[in-house]
Amino acid sequence: MSIERKGQFLITEELGVTPSLGIESSQLRECISEIKERKFKGVFGAPYFGFREQNLDFLREIPWLTQIWFFDIDLKNIDAVYSLDDLTYFGVHPKRPPVDFSRFHKLETLVWIFKSKDKNIATLNSLKTLHIWHHNPKEKTFKGLELPPNLEVLEINWANADSVLDLPFLPKLKRIEFHRCRNLTSVAGLTSIAPKLEEIFITTSSKVSDDAKLLSLPSLKRAIINDKEIRNRH
Repeated sequence: MSIERKGQFLITEELGVTPSLGIESSQLRECISEIKERKFKGVFGAPYFGFREQNLDFLREIPWLTQIWFFDIDLKNIDAVYSLDDLTYFGVHPKRPPVDFSRFHKLETLVWIFKSKDKNIATLNSLKTLHIWHHNPKEKTFKGLELPPNLEVLEINWANADSVLDLPFLPKLKRIEFHRCRNLTSVAGLTSIAPKLEEIFITTSSKVSDDAKLLSLPSLKRAIINDKEIRNRH
């Protein structure tokens, strides 16, 4: 992700789906004024980019935002996020109060660094793309992980489950990715979990083999497991 200072402000056009301005605590008011003047629809913040706030109250002043991403931060209050009625892209670090996802009616893309106390993620009927990071329960399974039913793309990073068998039924899923899931040994259960799956990508998960059962997925077009392509049908 390229972030550049353009004049007074940090700007990126590579994060998410819309250009975003970086919120800096040292010039918070100036950042808000710039967002209002230029009608930015996205913002981001991180300590190494000058963001040191403990709440997101300033978001109430820019309610038209559709995209926010705050990472590597420690937030004490995130209530202002719920004032963003048009939010479609959301990412936030886990050092924060729990999120009630039922309050985001238009969310389409979520970067979710897993927090067990978050709730109602399965109610996100508009969500199409979900990136999950660090799902590491003691049981080392996906049991109990609730996911929205209309997902089309699911990316799982740094999870500790050894199989996919406990993932919920995802009837519309077209693409799934696993990265750095080092306990994962088999993805054979995907044939019943995601019957319309078209693409599978697995990297740095060395225990997974190119299970022949994947070939029974009628819609599968491509599967790459640890740099080995096992199917590519055109």
